[in-house]
Amino acid sequence: MSYRSMLVLLDDSKCNTDRLDVAMSIAKSHGAHLTGVALETLKPQYMKSTDEHYIKAESKRVADSLVNDFMARSENAGIEVDGFTIEGNDDISAGKMAHHGRNVDLVILPQPNPDSRNYSRMLSFSEEVMLYSGRPILFMPYIGAKKVPFQKAMVSYDGTPAATRAIHDAIPILKRCNDTAILVVESQKQLESKSDVQADSLSKHLDRHGIHNHVSRVNPGKSLVPAVIQNESFNQDIDILVVGGYGTPSLRQKIFGSVTRNLLETMPVPVLMAH
Repeated sequence: MSYRSMLVLLDDSKCNTDRLDVAMSIAKSHGAHLTGVALETLKPQYMKSTDEHYIKAESKRVADSLVNDFMARSENAGIEVDGFTIEGNDDISAGKMAHHGRNVDLVILPQPNPDSRNYSRMLSFSEEVMLYSGRPILFMPYIGAKKVPFQKAMVSYDGTPAATRAIHDAIPILKRCNDTAILVVESQKQLESKSDVQADSLSKHLDRHGIHNHVSRVNPGKSLVPAVIQNESFNQDIDILVVGGYGTPSLRQKIFGSVTRNLLETMPVPVLMAH
């Protein structure tokens, strides 16, 4: 299994170069087509002006420049690429990104940076793309990626459809890793329900895909689940985390609620989410 088409968001943040490095690395190893997209209405980080006409013109100029730089940089990368800009306000641009995302195997977005002037917009943008594209989203940390290509992965598994969807969407990446940890956080709620998440069955399933893996069961004690996942990510020195994204269009405020929102805000490594 391989990704054949990918879509990456371009912006003027410091992590843009890292994001492109990862996107190109994955595209090259999979023989995938890579499309770079920039938002025409995303206000540049350096702008302090409040003149709407100037902001609009400069935002469009920066978006065009990002796509042109992406195309130029990709010339010698040995991969098939194209690029374009997306116009429209917050909701319209997010809807267009989700629409284009439906025809690719993987969408790569930046982790919303709380120190950025565009934080609120990008968090909402991420929710929209997650909800309406129907595709897995690889979020790249604003602090940059630790290792590329990925060698060690962790999947957070609780037996839910969202977690299952994320894991199966991540199989093309997991197959290229040396090891994958299946993390089961045995919370009090889960133990009381006595539900079997079938982690061992998942392990055998991944084995059949040629994915070397092991099951890690952790009792969180009084720790919150996101903290446990982050600690295990650090302890096992992983390069990429795979989790389910929860929520429904009628409950948009909950798409990144609890575990997934916390991980997205504090992620130490790239995180692949699927809804």
